[in-house]
Amino acid sequence: MLGDQREVYAYWRDLTRSGAIPARHDFKPAGIVRRLPLVSMIEISDCARRFRCRLAGTGLRDMFGEELTGRFIGDLGFGEDTGFARDVYESVVETGEPAQGYSRLAWRNRPTMVQAWLRLPLAGPDGRVSTVLGYDRFLPMERMSARPRMAAPAREYAAAI
Repeated sequence: MLGDQREVYAYWRDLTRSGAIPARHDFKPAGIVRRLPLVSMIEISDCARRFRCRLAGTGLRDMFGEELTGRFIGDLGFGEDTGFARDVYESVVETGEPAQGYSRLAWRNRPTMVQAWLRLPLAGPDGRVSTVLGYDRFLPMERMSARPRMAAPAREYAAAI
């Protein structure tokens, strides 16, 4: 996990009460203001389990070359990685556990870039995951020592904080 990802993860973990998933209403953007350009909030639609980008920082818009806010994950043109992205969100929603990993940006014609992503669940009023807080970094491939397209529960990295 990258240093700035640990910062976002630590903020999310500090929102946790009694082992429950942090509540969406407890998340305050001011808590990670330096990281907001690379933050996304993905809402889960109960009907057909669709994932809609409620908001996305300007750094994400700049990297993707298009506005992501208001769009569904399946409509963002991830190419063959669309299923992988959807599976990550599904896993976070079903388990209530964070996830972290790396993906090559070949689908954006940037095969030498890696997206280091972090996905953190936030609960709605009923205690179920209603939103996924995302944080993404984009790095040249040569700076990454991990294998692209790997995913792991972020809790495995808690000891690093």
